[in-house]
Amino acid sequence: MTGGLAGRMGLWSRVALLAFALPSTAGCGGVMIAMTLVGGAAAISGEPQRLSGTQGQDFDENRVPLIRSGVHTQADVVGIMGNPQTKVFSNAGEEWSYRHYVPSTTLRAGLEKILTVRFRNGKVDDVR
Repeated sequence: MTGGLAGRMGLWSRVALLAFALPSTAGCGGVMIAMTLVGGAAAISGEPQRLSGTQGQDFDENRVPLIRSGVHTQADVVGIMGNPQTKVFSNAGEEWSYRHYVPSTTLRAGLEKILTVRFRNGKVDDVR
């Protein structure tokens, strides 16, 4: 499959060619094999897989206990958690939010993680 037309085709074209090359007696089983190969090619390619409807950047909730009230500054929190999704400024101080949302589908449960960090006088005041 390295020469001729097949040699000039990309990976996806070769997988599609494989699907048509399967004998017609394979029926749906043949198509399923080709679909499995397509999925395997996508997984092997190293492309990031982002689920449809996902919002925000995922964050490691195991790092939240590292944030200490009255001790850490905004720069410290960025070092621990990364940049927040939103920042809200008020007379009382500043509030940062980290939010990651993945909607549910028929094949998997949804996921929502929210972290709120409040600052007063340049230091962490509250973590929720």
